[in-house]
Amino acid sequence: MQKSGYFARSAPADETDLLLIKSMTDYAVGCALRGISGVVGHDQDNGDLLRAIEFDRIKGGKRFDLTEPGYVDLLARIGQPETPLVPAEGHI
Repeated sequence: MQKSGYFARSAPADETDLLLIKSMTDYAVGCALRGISGVVGHDQDNGDLLRAIEFDRIKGGKRFDLTEPGYVDLLARIGQPETPLVPAEGHI
C-alpha cells in the first residue's frame, strides 16, 4: 500500500479488505497495549512484515512506482491502460 496524505474509497470493503483491516487493527491494539508507537502497516523495507513503522520513517515525497506489479495488475483487472512513465506536466 502506498502512503498518501489523503485517501478516498468508492466501494464497500469486500471480505479480503475486511480481513486486512482486522489484522491491522488487532495488531495496532496489541502495539498500543505494549506501549509501542508507530504507523501500523506492511513494512516494505522489512520483507512486508506487518509492524508499527517508526514515525521518523514516514515522510512524504516518495514517488509511486508505476511499474509495481500489484499496481499494474490492478490496472489490468479494471480495464485501465498502464500509466505512462513520464509524469504529466507540472507533476514532478
